[in-house]
Amino acid sequence: MTVFDPSTLLQLVDDPRERPFVIELAGTFRRMLPARVGRVVTAVVASDAEASMDAVLSLRVSATMTGATEVAELATFIEADLRKGDLPSARSQALLLPAVAERADAAIGSYLARASCQGVPA
Repeated sequence: MTVFDPSTLLQLVDDPRERPFVIELAGTFRRMLPARVGRVVTAVVASDAEASMDAVLSLRVSATMTGATEVAELATFIEADLRKGDLPSARSQALLLPAVAERADAAIGSYLARASCQGVPA
């Protein structure tokens, strides 16, 4: 599984002049990632089904849109567990999120640094 796929971001814009939007989106995702992961973990551990589903859907959608494929996949598994009412499995999966999010953050950060060094937006 790829941690981060930048091609997903690049599909969001047709015109290369709009690529600064992609950089901004990736940066926003990185800034919000710890809080989003924290919301999922807290809600799932507390067995709050409604808050868990809201948090995991937010994380899954933003990760998918940004190309954070490993985060999106894990969020999908957590969502499936929640829909089945399998809270023990959802908890086990949710506890994996912080490490997965760290890998995504590092991969996206590396991508953004390369794009910045090359002077080419995304």
